[in-house]
Amino acid sequence: METKTEMQISNPTALAVRERRELTPALWRMITEVAPVMHLSRLFGAASKEAAAAIILKGYELGLGITASFEFIQVIQGKPSLSPRGALAILHGHPEIKELKITRLSDDTGFIGFECYMKRVNGFSYTVQFKLDDAKRAGLVKPGSGWANYPENMCLWRAVGFCADVVAPDITAGMTALMKAPENYDVEISGEGDVIVAQAKEIQPTPPPTITLDELTAQYSVEAILSANDGRIPGIDEEVAAVAAKLGGVK
Repeated sequence: METKTEMQISNPTALAVRERRELTPALWRMITEVAPVMHLSRLFGAASKEAAAAIILKGYELGLGITASFEFIQVIQGKPSLSPRGALAILHGHPEIKELKITRLSDDTGFIGFECYMKRVNGFSYTVQFKLDDAKRAGLVKPGSGWANYPENMCLWRAVGFCADVVAPDITAGMTALMKAPENYDVEISGEGDVIVAQAKEIQPTPPPTITLDELTAQYSVEAILSANDGRIPGIDEEVAAVAAKLGGVK
């Protein structure tokens, strides 16, 4: 017989998440001044000042503070990604989420999976179950893998990630890849929702880009850069290069 055990997971940092804020030229100047300091401190694992700027900017858009952004956002395979703990912190603190319930599923054999239920203030709700059998059918449970070592954690964050994609993609900005498929990024997820294994890889310095964000902003206005990149500040090398090409290059 299947049984359910509800879990009350509180915000791990008592973080008061604010709604998304607009990017202004003054804010961008602050980010470009702070990012090099965060990079040089070597305390947060940012591989470059450009990566640090992207993390701060992405965190700001999600309502996080500067240091909280580095706590919850990791650059995985060149792209800023929200850790499961960060996603849960944002969901817990967001005024649009009325109810969030996580339930451990078990039967006579023991643990079988997790169920996640979310409801918005407008009444929309959704429930997702992810079971260990689902992972086995997908060929994810392999010796030495996160599914073999941390089966409950992996099922937990999978259920939360899939549910968040349906109920709150605007709140998490769709940054739930690490919750739904960490094995695709060669990482594992701890019980607390932190990214493990990949940390040592991400702090290794990377070669500087051909065109840096500082060089771009030194020649073009923030408004021109935003216009050339669909209203967003470029966060990765490829975007910087693409914007530079649209604007006529950097001299």
